[in-house]
Amino acid sequence: MPYKDPQMERERKRVYRLTHREEIQAAGRVYAQAHRKARRAYYVAHRQEALAYSRAYTNAHPEEKRAYFRSRYRNMLAEAMHCLGSKCACPGCDESEQAFLTIDHIHGRAKGSGHSALWGAKASGWDKTKFQILCYNCNCAKKDRGFCPVHQTRPGLTNGHTRPINDQQAIWV
Repeated sequence: MPYKDPQMERERKRVYRLTHREEIQAAGRVYAQAHRKARRAYYVAHRQEALAYSRAYTNAHPEEKRAYFRSRYRNMLAEAMHCLGSKCACPGCDESEQAFLTIDHIHGRAKGSGHSALWGAKASGWDKTKFQILCYNCNCAKKDRGFCPVHQTRPGLTNGHTRPINDQQAIWV
C-alpha cells in the first residue's frame, strides 16, 4: 500500500528491494539479455552523437574528468599494493613508501603493448608470478642492467630477486 508521506514510501521501497534482491537481479538479467540486440543497434546508429556528447562534456569539464581518472588510478594502485605487497620485492631493499613503488613485469612486457603494468596486473587478477612491486630504483636497474647493482641481485623467476650471476655484477655496488 503506497504511503502519502514520501519518506515512508522510500523506506517501504527500500525494504522491498532488500528482501527481494535476487528476484529483482534475475529479472534485470532477463530484460538485459532480451534487449541486448536492440541496445547495440541503437548504439551503432547513434554512435557519433554519443561521441560528440562525450567530447563536449570533456571539453567543458576537463578538471572533473582528470579528477575522475586520478581517483580511479589511485584506487587501482591501492588495490595492487594490497594484493601484490606493499614493499619492494628486492631483498635488502626495505622501501615501503607508496610514492616510490612501481609495478614491475617479472618477465618483461610485450613490445608495443602500450598499457601500463597496472592495467595488465589487474587484468591478470594480480598474478604474483607475472607482476611484483619494486621501488623505482630497483625497477630501473632491472630494466637497464638486468640486475639490481645496489643490492647486487638479479631478477629471478619468482617474486623478488636472487643472488648475483657472476663477479661482473658484484662490481656494481
